[in-house]
Amino acid sequence: MIKRVFVYLVMAFGLFACSTLPSPKQEEAADYGPYPNDYETIAKNYLKTELRDPATIQFGEVSKPEKKWIGDKFTGVKYGYLVCVQVNSKNLLGKMTGFRSDAVLIRDGVVIDYVDEGELFSGMKLCN
Repeated sequence: MIKRVFVYLVMAFGLFACSTLPSPKQEEAADYGPYPNDYETIAKNYLKTELRDPATIQFGEVSKPEKKWIGDKFTGVKYGYLVCVQVNSKNLLGKMTGFRSDAVLIRDGVVIDYVDEGELFSGMKLCN
């Protein structure tokens, strides 16, 4: 039984590892969903649910949405509109952190991915 589970896990990992990232042609043809005209409200409302002490959050500049995909070979790819938000919020100690850029990926009017400080695990910066 344990051998069978192990074999299935290895096969599943192999399938995920074989996933590829989109080519420029696939990026161009991908469905990113409709342009989010109310992107600022969507992004701010989402961040109020993610960050500590929503009443004290300070918002700065909000970038205009750009078509973008986020993902990797293991988790797959999500297409949507990337919005970067300058935000200042409290940390675990209750002190304001200072402004930073957080990124949200919006599709069909909802946030489908959130990148804290706008930087992926790979080190790629999504926000300036």
